[in-house]
Amino acid sequence: MKKIPLILFSLLLILISFSFLQKDNVSINLSYNLNYKNDSWQKQRTGFLWALSYLGADLPKGSFDKNMEWIDSSSFKINFNSLGFDEHALNELKSITDSIKNTPYYIKHHSIDVGHFIALTIGSSPHYYAITNMPANYSQFLASHEFENPIVFSVTKSSVAKHHRVVKCKINKSVLKTAFIAEEGGGEINSNFIPEFFETMDIMKNGQLRFAIYNANGSLVNASPVEFGNAGKPAKCLWCHEIVIQPLFGKTDSVANSISPIEFQKLVESQNMILNVYRKTLNSEINFSNRQDHTLMELLYISYMEPSIKKLSKEWSIPEKELKAILNQQTTHPHSEFSFFDSIYYRANIEKYAPSKCIKVADDIREPSIYEPMFIKGKQ
Repeated sequence: MKKIPLILFSLLLILISFSFLQKDNVSINLSYNLNYKNDSWQKQRTGFLWALSYLGADLPKGSFDKNMEWIDSSSFKINFNSLGFDEHALNELKSITDSIKNTPYYIKHHSIDVGHFIALTIGSSPHYYAITNMPANYSQFLASHEFENPIVFSVTKSSVAKHHRVVKCKINKSVLKTAFIAEEGGGEINSNFIPEFFETMDIMKNGQLRFAIYNANGSLVNASPVEFGNAGKPAKCLWCHEIVIQPLFGKTDSVANSISPIEFQKLVESQNMILNVYRKTLNSEINFSNRQDHTLMELLYISYMEPSIKKLSKEWSIPEKELKAILNQQTTHPHSEFSFFDSIYYRANIEKYAPSKCIKVADDIREPSIYEPMFIKGKQ
């Protein structure tokens, strides 16, 4: 057996070392501030875990604390490499974190707010699609779930769609092969209904639901258009569905060539039971039995998008009294969902006063936005 020349062996060691260094570089510094009465680090930690899980991380038990290092009392470094993200997700996360690290705000403060990070990932449809590795076009999604001869359920009275809606279900023995598609369009079912947008839902290996919207050309789009309903962006799907395959909210008519509403409800109940059984097999940081924990993730991005003077004071390092004087022309408002968020600002209205400019987030986390941040190389 021939010996490897010393110089080649040395080069091989350098390449291996460089590879490990590159992997170690998928990290970011994040900061947090308590945002409301009874808020705590434990709540924010749980919310952040849910954000990572929604992005596809397996999060084996104990992995978060092993990959998190405190920098000071309100900021920490998180390394994504051993949280259960696959190689594809890590590459996409690296593009995003590298972009964040090059902003004046990050260079000055050495971190960004946890809620800001969530707004830039889950709250950005292109980033969410990239990290969760959504199929690039609708035909690929169909092929990945072998979507021939689906079960069809027609919805004439929807709480989401403004028009008729057709739901197609692919039920598989493997929960990871099960998928649902809601077709949005105009016209009457079994008459002149023409699907124009396709809202898809399937299940990731970590037990979380994954959402996407495709147009009639089969391309991924950032949101479902308002003319067809109020489905919004994938982040809104996550907010509405929570952790379940959604049952019907109201009565709808039985339609020929479709299963009945009662049959659909039974199908949904059965699939949720199968999903719950699967989730119990996972050794995850996520406790799926705490059904409302996902709200703690939403509170993180809400408090970033609509901050209080107390939060802004800490984030911008400006005393509250001085900051109130700076923002004296800006009005505050109560939050529409959570009453404990009172006297808050719309970030879009006050960002011009920020002492350091950071990455702009989408105009809205849940609804269609004119602007969406896009920092994934080679995409769109």
